[in-house]
Amino acid sequence: MRAILCFSITLLLCCYPVFGELTPQDIEQIRMVIREDIRTIVKEEIGILRKEFKEEITASETRLKDYVDVKFEGVNGMLMVIVGFVSAMIVLIVVTVGIPQVIMAWRGKETREQDERIKELSEEIEALKRRQIIGP
Repeated sequence: MRAILCFSITLLLCCYPVFGELTPQDIEQIRMVIREDIRTIVKEEIGILRKEFKEEITASETRLKDYVDVKFEGVNGMLMVIVGFVSAMIVLIVVTVGIPQVIMAWRGKETREQDERIKELSEEIEALKRRQIIGP
């Protein structure tokens, strides 16, 4: 029984430091260690996230640039079609208005020339009539 009592006392003496309390300095040291560990972990995570964000932003900018380029090419194509259509319409309007004007001017010139020729011939006829009236 004495052996059990000695064993129990020895066991209790070995376990006594387990019941000790932490001092505020111990708690502060634990906090500092945890803060530094957390700080390094957070800095590493922030570095990784920054790198990932930069890669994602670069990829997004590239995709956006490609998308905008495709849209600009489409708009450019449509704009060229519209310019061609407007040019064709202008040519059509010029042709439909201009050709009749040219024809009318050409006919007017011919008519004036014919009127002048008729006037000249009429004057010649009048001159010949006067000669016959005066001459015989």
